[in-house]
Amino acid sequence: MRVALKAILFFLNVSLTIFAITITRYMLWFSPQRRMRAVSYLVYLCSKFAVFMLGIKIKVNGQRSVLKERGIFFVSNHTGYLDGIVISSLVPLVFIGRSDLKSWPLFGVLSSLSHTIYVNRISPYAIQQELKKIMYFLHRNINIILFPEGTSTDGTKILPFKTSFFEAPLQAKAKIVPLTIRYNRINNQDVNNENRDLIYWYGDMTFVPHLLGVLSLRSIVVEITVSEPVVKYQHQAPPKRKHISHICQGIIEECLSQESVNA
Repeated sequence: MRVALKAILFFLNVSLTIFAITITRYMLWFSPQRRMRAVSYLVYLCSKFAVFMLGIKIKVNGQRSVLKERGIFFVSNHTGYLDGIVISSLVPLVFIGRSDLKSWPLFGVLSSLSHTIYVNRISPYAIQQELKKIMYFLHRNINIILFPEGTSTDGTKILPFKTSFFEAPLQAKAKIVPLTIRYNRINNQDVNNENRDLIYWYGDMTFVPHLLGVLSLRSIVVEITVSEPVVKYQHQAPPKRKHISHICQGIIEECLSQESVNA
């Protein structure tokens, strides 16, 4: 009964957010910047309610003040869809996501309405258009979140970062801020190899059954480390994207290793 109630509230939350975003996009059609900010804020409120309802407790370490800034290009490791809910409950932002996200039940509609930038890594022309979209948002002080591994993992290691989209914040001279997300406890037990798949979503896992499993959990404790911006723009040409991508991956790997020692 508790799981059924949580499921109803969860999907009602998403549905009402979709309705609110649809109305907002219609009412603010004349002002794209105000519309984008309003939509990202509605997703932020939706995520805050979802975090509360799912019993997720978030501990934020590091440069917390960065979360109050706008026009930031955030970069994070990725272990599943909960990452997006957790991170977007801390700060309004726009996602860079895989194109298959469009086909997800209900969430595909939400992601499309909330200006998600869908990735097509095959077409060079598509990548250029996606870079222009990212710069468009950043120039208008809209935050962006990228999961540069390109897919979610079981959390045992960080996959090599894909570098293409680092070009956008460099050209826009936006701050690039690594986020390290780590899930510490599930139902008052440490996350380990036996229970991690209750919250990690990767590989060929089916979305809806996994989400229902998450809804059955009593509590989740997650830790997010906000690192310092990795680029300080001067008068010289911006650094290369591969170099910045490598730095971001190193920072996240180091944070994860430190958290493992402290756990």
